[in-house]
Amino acid sequence: MSFFDELKRRNVIRVGIAYVVVAWLIMQFADVVLNNIEAPGWVFQVIMLLLAAGLPLALIFAWAFEMTPEGLKKEKDVDRSQSITPMTGKKLNNTILVLMALAIAYLLFDKFSGPAQPGTDHFSQQTSSQTTGANEKSALSPVEAIAQASNEAKPTVSRQSIAVLPFDNRSRNVDDEYFTEGIHDDLLTNLARIASLKVISRTSVNQYKETEKTIPQIAEELGVATVMEGAVQRSGNTVRINVQLIDAETDEHLWAEIFDRELTTENLFTIQSEISQRIANALEATLSPEETQRLNDFPTQSMEAYNAYLRGRQLLPQRNTKDLAKAMESFEQAVELDPEFALAWVGIAESAGLLNVHGTLNPDKMLQIIGNAVDHALEIDPNLGEAYVSQGVVFEQSGQREQAEAAYKRGIELSPNYATAYQWYSDLISRTFDRLQDSLALFQKAEQLDPLSPVIKQNIAGLYSRMGRFDEAEAVFKQLISANPEFAPGMMTMGWALYGNGLGKLDEAIIMVQNANRIDPGKMTSLLIEYAFWSALGDFQKAQAVYQQMEALDAGHYWVSAAQARSSIRQGRYAAAKEEGLFLQRNFDSLSVQNRAMRIMALSGDYENAREILLKIKPRYLDPGQWSDLLNEGERNACWIGLTLIRTGDEQLGRDLLSHAVNYWQQTAPLYIRHSDRYPSYECYAYLGEVEKSLDALEITLAHGHVLRNWLDIASNPELSMIQEHPRFMAMDEKARAELNRQRENLAQLEAEASL
Repeated sequence: MSFFDELKRRNVIRVGIAYVVVAWLIMQFADVVLNNIEAPGWVFQVIMLLLAAGLPLALIFAWAFEMTPEGLKKEKDVDRSQSITPMTGKKLNNTILVLMALAIAYLLFDKFSGPAQPGTDHFSQQTSSQTTGANEKSALSPVEAIAQASNEAKPTVSRQSIAVLPFDNRSRNVDDEYFTEGIHDDLLTNLARIASLKVISRTSVNQYKETEKTIPQIAEELGVATVMEGAVQRSGNTVRINVQLIDAETDEHLWAEIFDRELTTENLFTIQSEISQRIANALEATLSPEETQRLNDFPTQSMEAYNAYLRGRQLLPQRNTKDLAKAMESFEQAVELDPEFALAWVGIAESAGLLNVHGTLNPDKMLQIIGNAVDHALEIDPNLGEAYVSQGVVFEQSGQREQAEAAYKRGIELSPNYATAYQWYSDLISRTFDRLQDSLALFQKAEQLDPLSPVIKQNIAGLYSRMGRFDEAEAVFKQLISANPEFAPGMMTMGWALYGNGLGKLDEAIIMVQNANRIDPGKMTSLLIEYAFWSALGDFQKAQAVYQQMEALDAGHYWVSAAQARSSIRQGRYAAAKEEGLFLQRNFDSLSVQNRAMRIMALSGDYENAREILLKIKPRYLDPGQWSDLLNEGERNACWIGLTLIRTGDEQLGRDLLSHAVNYWQQTAPLYIRHSDRYPSYECYAYLGEVEKSLDALEITLAHGHVLRNWLDIASNPELSMIQEHPRFMAMDEKARAELNRQRENLAQLEAEASL
């Protein structure tokens, strides 16, 4: 008898077929069950390995053993005349037929059954959330489904992607370090103008200065296919620059070259242009005629101006207040030496914008400086992408959103690898509910270009918070602070997320902003936020101490008046608050300051003045057709603006606005954000006289911690007397004040421990 015949006689083949079919059915069952319980992927892999390992064991067992009427025996011990293998074979045949029928039935069901239930895949999540309603908890909203799909997608590494590592300074003079960094920075600026390349920004590649990591490790972390290394040596009137381009996958050189030239600006820019074109050729990138022209442009003929510009660029990334002021001085020195140095004018514009946020530069002066600098830059070079990005800031701060968006888009078109362009454009549209997902996509693009930038991570975390995705925001903030423990803006923004977006963790927020003030003392933004936190917590003594620091830093700053006004309102000193509001109204023209003045006037009871400012800066509120757009832009002020209209003679218009705001926050906003209950529906209901609905909304938002930061305002606002006298409000007031007291005690304990 042949070996194959013996396999059939011993039913080895039948056992093998039955085992394979059973194993396949087990895997289908496991796949469904493990997906539903969200088990890790390795569990299914282990099951597959065990089933695969079991097949040879089953075949060996079928060969060596035989089923008999007396039970299982070794095959060699069975008398073949008494063997029942034919009967066993028939049973196995029937078993195989039943198993095959089950398998075929499952395949038919899987192929022809209806679509998956909502929530089982990204597409069904999107469609089901649209058809079943925004308030069903079982379905994700369209924005959440798209965001989830976006977050899960892993971008492939493009062949035309590069990280230029910091160049080594091989000069003996330590002062040449900034010169070396400047050469590196300028090369990145050049490469950023090539649309067909992905170029990692300076902030991220600088993390690898003097690193011991291998090229493949760095490339994997930054998501690129090629890496460039280089070194600069300046000696007297000569400069040597040597570079080498490396394929990250093979760790082999694509090309290397040494440039020895006389040290002139023309030679430096010629070398950088040659390197950029060699990189583009090596990576098979297509250069348009315009891009080629921009690569060959010489930004300045003055070596002194160039050196001053380089010093300024090195001082910007950490957003340190003192460094930003020095950067501004360096850029101003550069344009004094060469008024035709367009990039130096952009440096002035960028410094001014940052000094408004991180220093004491007021908005009116900031807009004047940026506008003047941008005009100079674009007059010199109409195709300078960085200048259009700064121009976008001017339009944005002036309330010209469409013009701002056009400027940011133009900046991206001209400098497609300029991460800041995506970052600032994203920030513009992040204030609009129905464009939050577009904003996140832009931030993610900026992160791809600058994956280790603390500023971009800070902005992404802030956006998650704005979207109500608080867990994700907190995770990114913790990662950011762990990786950048001396990055004060990250701590400040996390503090604001804990407080400003309504988590009610005022004690934790104060700790974060105190750390920011310790790292970067004299930052008006951080002091203002700490002042607001202490005031919200009801510790006016601590708030006053911070206020004195703000006053000493710049007594004429608009935030000093705004802070004092809000504190006066919380304490019921409305006349004092009104004086501060009048000061802001009369002395500052920017929209942001006028908006603060309007709010102060309304909260202090001066509705006539509030209406005057409203008609000046936001006349759209008089047109009901624009209310949805205003609310879509994140407006939280509709309630007291509606009350202002009521108090100044437009009662029906004001009541209609209050009703429209409540409907928008409760019906439309949940399509785009989570935790929409943090918007003040309770306030609108109160002004409409709907006390029970107001209390219902207030109970929900207090339970979630969203309203705790405003509780002292709510409890002291005379316009809310209709709910303040209600027993339900009194119970909430007791609960809120107890929580504020608990957080004050926790802070006192933390401060005592710190002093020890």
